[in-house]
Amino acid sequence: MFERARRFLALSSSVALAGLVMAAQLAGASQTQGHMARADHAVAGEVKKVDHAAKTIVIHTADGIDETIKFTERTTVRGVEGVTRAAEVGARASLEGGSAVLRYTGEGVDKIAVSIDHVGKRPLGMARGTVVRVDDAGKVVVVKTAAGAEETFELTKDIVVDSGRGIEVGVVATGGAIKKGAEVTVHYSEEGGKKLAHFVKHL
Repeated sequence: MFERARRFLALSSSVALAGLVMAAQLAGASQTQGHMARADHAVAGEVKKVDHAAKTIVIHTADGIDETIKFTERTTVRGVEGVTRAAEVGARASLEGGSAVLRYTGEGVDKIAVSIDHVGKRPLGMARGTVVRVDDAGKVVVVKTAAGAEETFELTKDIVVDSGRGIEVGVVATGGAIKKGAEVTVHYSEEGGKKLAHFVKHL
């Protein structure tokens, strides 16, 4: 009787320990995935270089600055046929010379790309001004520039908005992130006589 009780207690302890270990592993994996998926900042411009040896990407912004940002095996690429990760060999030929919006985490030399949205080979323009109107559907934004002109931008379905409190992605999610009266920069391309906003940053 005593022996059976001892075995039962030993088995119960082993099961409980295994459960604790598994829970810790799952929690750690969840934290890692959350960290990898989080983007605190974004930048838009022309991709000048993708260096697979150094695992860095250089993007030339509309301000005339070259930003060097690291990428990892997890850094995703959107908008390029047949390429889903920055670490893939085909990413270099597809991204270099094109425009992109790059979301990243970290500061200074520790910037790490979370995702790269390829816009295409057309260059990105930049407008700076005050938001005077956002339509009810959150798909059109009107910005009044310093020259007094009002410019209308259509938000692309994958629009990225840096509200100063984090990054929002997608036209549905960002509709409320762009506020009337906010000072912003709009990075856009032109197509069919329309200005398509790919990245809006609050100043």
